[in-house]
This record gives sequence, C-alpha cells and structure tokens, in this order.
Amino acid sequence: MKKPKLLITGSQGIIGKVLSNKLADKFEIIGLDTVDSNQKNYFKVDLSDFTLAQKVFEEAKSIDYIIHLAADSNPNALWDSVLKNNIISTKNLFQVATQNKVKKVIYASTIHVTGVYQKYLNEKILEKRISIQDPVSPDGYYASSKVFGEALARQYYELEGLSVICLRIGAFLADDDPTKDNKNLKIWISHDDLIQLIVKVLNSEIGFGVYYAISNNSGLLFDIDNAKKDLGYSPKNNSQGAEFTILKY
Repeated sequence: MKKPKLLITGSQGIIGKVLSNKLADKFEIIGLDTVDSNQKNYFKVDLSDFTLAQKVFEEAKSIDYIIHLAADSNPNALWDSVLKNNIISTKNLFQVATQNKVKKVIYASTIHVTGVYQKYLNEKILEKRISIQDPVSPDGYYASSKVFGEALARQYYELEGLSVICLRIGAFLADDDPTKDNKNLKIWISHDDLIQLIVKVLNSEIGFGVYYAISNNSGLLFDIDNAKKDLGYSPKNNSQGAEFTILKY
C-alpha cells in the first residue's frame, strides 16, 4: 500500500529529525528547512516567500499531511525574526495547504504561550494545572507568535475548512533525558510520547483543537485530559518515574 505523504517543515531541527526518522515507516516523509541537507525528498525553502512555498507543493505533488515545526524557536527571539519566520511563514503555509487540499496540519505551538503562568506555578503562587481554558500569557515575542499561529489555525479551520491541530509542545530534548536539568522535569515530553500523540492526531477526525503535548510527569504543570479524551493520548513516560528510558536515534 502506498504511504501517505507527510511534509515536515523544520525537518532539520531537533524535533524534525526525530520525527522524520520515527515516522518513516508509516509515511512518505518530505523534509523542508532553510539549511542544506542530504535528507531524501528534501526542499531547502524559506516559507516567508509565498511563491517558493507554492513550488514545494507543485513539485512534491499531493501532500496529505503537514507537521509545521519551522520557526525561530528561541524564546528570546527578536521581533523581526519572529515576524518573518513564525508569522508570515505560517500564514503562507496555511494558505498553500488550503489551496492544495491538505487533509490535516499539525501546528507546533509551545508551552511558552502560557509562560507567565509557569513562572508563578514554579514559585507555588498558583496551585492548579494550566489548561487550554486559561487565557494565554505569552512570555515573549516567540510565544506571542505562537498565540497568533493558534488563532490563525482557528481562522483557517472555520473560514477555509483546513483541519489544524495545535500542540503546545513542552521540553523535547535531543538526548531525551530530562534529568540533567530540574527545570525540565515537569514540562518534558519524551520522544515516544510525542510520536504517539502525533500519530493519534493524524488518525483523528477532529477538525480543530489545542492540546498540551507533555509526558505523564510527576508534578505535571499542564492539564492533558482533553488530549486523553479527544485523541486517546496515553503518555507512557514520566520524567521521574520507573518507566523512563533514554532513547537513541
């Protein structure tokens, strides 16, 4: 059976490389980033250029799904970079995806959209898990760009019929080991848990949603119950639990 085509933007980043590797058994992976790569089926493209974004879809032909990771992911990113790489590029991608009838887009948001709450929670000023019902509290331009992306995703779903699921991703680490820094213990997501969640999203019938992408950590800061209910997400790892194993790719 022919595999569905999955475009991963930002495929040369930490998350992109893991997903490209681990999802290749289920999907025909098409990579996209702004750096050189020897990855098979790869496009070196700046998505802030709408014409170039269109050409990717023309050449790749019939892309079924997209995981949109491409962004300036520095929490302290400057406005000019965020505008170009996170806002304009995301708008272009959603527009081209709509024009080419992509079945579903996973938009990589971030826990930084509620970054101010996290600071308070870590200082034990608030004693509740952060949920998607809480108003956003971005902690910088990067975080604000992701708030914009979530709003734009909702716009394209409601007005254009583009299915977009937004995942507020926590601390995804290259070596998959959260124990080296205590600040990661409550916000970590393991490689396997993110892969599980992504596969469940791509197989779901949900047209739009926002979910925290976090493992089942002790002292969890985020409410992941809606991901469990809507998507069947069942995180297997705990940053401080016996089930934790370091995975190598």
